[in-house]
Amino acid sequence: MKTVIPFIAAITFSSFFFVQCSKDRIEQKQQINEYEPINNYFDTKKQEEQEFVIDTNGQGPIIGNQGTKIWCDKSKLMYPNGDSVYYPYKVKLVELYTPKDMIYYQMPTVASGNLLTTGGEVRIRAFKNGQELVLRPNKTWTIEMPNSTPLSGMNIYYGTINSNIVNWIQNPNEFFTTTSYGYVGEISRLGWIGCGKLAVLTGTSFSNFTFSSTTDNLQNVAIFMYYHNLKSLMQVYNQSSGNAPVGDTVKIVMMGINSSQQLYYFYQKMPVSSTNTQLNISLSPITDASMTAILDSL
Repeated sequence: MKTVIPFIAAITFSSFFFVQCSKDRIEQKQQINEYEPINNYFDTKKQEEQEFVIDTNGQGPIIGNQGTKIWCDKSKLMYPNGDSVYYPYKVKLVELYTPKDMIYYQMPTVASGNLLTTGGEVRIRAFKNGQELVLRPNKTWTIEMPNSTPLSGMNIYYGTINSNIVNWIQNPNEFFTTTSYGYVGEISRLGWIGCGKLAVLTGTSFSNFTFSSTTDNLQNVAIFMYYHNLKSLMQVYNQSSGNAPVGDTVKIVMMGINSSQQLYYFYQKMPVSSTNTQLNISLSPITDASMTAILDSL
């Protein structure tokens, strides 16, 4: 029996050592960076919604902080049930004219999977006693959006959001015309309004980007692809992009924020190749100021 005890002890120690090492490997494998939903961070960076009290006809227009002009006409407004609107009422305005501001609002420029060259996005809403108003059928408001180098052929698009996915829809026969100020058009509904046209692509073929990581959980990481030459922004949902135009250059921006409110990022500029691209991502910590500088440079 004396010779058996050391043998049993050796087996017990070996088993403990094996189990401990296995446990260490499992714990090490599970140590990936986790991130909170990015919306709260974006909310601190968004362009503020401006509010105007309209209490007289006047000559107009009201002018936003970034130069958007709106000619408000009470006679063209109504409650959703058709009732007339009386003074005063409020007009609320959001202006997005840079890719940075579109990213913060998560408002990409894609129409049914097609990239749009954008001249800006605005959200115009009207309220009376807290109730949102609508334009009467066949009535329009005039808006003018600033641009120092306006492009021809820009159409009026209306933004829709379904399950957090943004899509832009063009109303037939609604378009912007160029002016010395930028773009002017007649909008037939309130809400998200985009100035844009289908992007002129370098080629005719498309590929796809997918994103994965062995170091970071990408579930709550915001992923955007900006095409500088096209002036078009794509948002990536579920780590897989929409159609990426082959031959164009894309700037990929990823942002996540952890429970300690530390910001993480990934940024890369690259051409779109003819084959689908799988990127294995590792996010790095970054300051808010440095992240802002990257978005300003897009």
